[in-house]
Amino acid sequence: MGLLRFVLAALVVVSHMGYTVNGYNPGVWAVVVFYLLAGHVVARLWSQRPHEEILDSVLWFYKDRALRIFPLYFTALLFGVSVWLLGANSYFLSGAPDLLRWVSNITVIPLSYYMWSGVDKFMVLPPAWSLGVELQFYLLVPLLLISHRSAFVVSSISVAVFAAAQVGWLNTDVFGYRLLVGVLFIFLTGAVIESGSKAARYMVFVACIAMFLYVLALWGFGLRRYYDAEVAAGYVVGVPLVAMLSKFKFSGRLNVAQRHAGNVSYGLFLFHFPLIWLSEMIAVPSTLKVLFVITFSVILAAVCHYQIERPFWKRFRSFLTPSPSASS
Repeated sequence: MGLLRFVLAALVVVSHMGYTVNGYNPGVWAVVVFYLLAGHVVARLWSQRPHEEILDSVLWFYKDRALRIFPLYFTALLFGVSVWLLGANSYFLSGAPDLLRWVSNITVIPLSYYMWSGVDKFMVLPPAWSLGVELQFYLLVPLLLISHRSAFVVSSISVAVFAAAQVGWLNTDVFGYRLLVGVLFIFLTGAVIESGSKAARYMVFVACIAMFLYVLALWGFGLRRYYDAEVAAGYVVGVPLVAMLSKFKFSGRLNVAQRHAGNVSYGLFLFHFPLIWLSEMIAVPSTLKVLFVITFSVILAAVCHYQIERPFWKRFRSFLTPSPSASS
């Protein structure tokens, strides 16, 4: 699914550069599909774990995810700090870089709670708040995938929170998009697509129909809360897309292309915001800004993937029982 991940990352980039589709944010659609993909990938990864003992499996899973996420994240963080030191000017760099903000940038998860902590005023990689949501899901994965009952209960609570956010009882943007409690069911939907029971897949089908009707109602009645329609539309489009691509077997040049696209998609997601700041600092013409940001994000992503990530994995994968999947 490398091509899909690349397209999703590109949608996030253009959304952060102010582009919308009839006023709707395509980056939100992309993040929702990323959540589905994350659930799908870890369900497959967990099903292929090399250990029988639960504790060993949990530790293996956490190490695998850490090796996948943090080498490139810290590389991008250093790049972002360098751009900040060069004089980048942004709301996301407007606050004092105090201890809480540094710790939040380094540990990632606290970035998800920026709406209460104020760490968004010094967020070196602003899109990383969603990575923090993903990391929280990974922490819960062993419990949720070991116990289907726990997964059902937690998913039901998440759906209830999401529904409350959609009707305005809770902040729609915060509880319907940015906090794990409101979107956990989206991650679990991805897991169901990969390895769910027939009953679970039927519930996902019903959820898709409900989301589709919800989108029609929002558009038909002209209702709008951030980001109600985008999240629902991302779910409606993402579920069948992930299900279809999970069954599709790439081969030949297309397989090579999708593999390389997938290799740079994470870096495109991480590097683009500092490059937006850099493009403003050096006065890149507005007509060339998107091309500049995407091109240099991909170049940095490719260089860092092959010169940092892969050597790092090769060196430290020995601390794990060989993983059935080296990438997400």
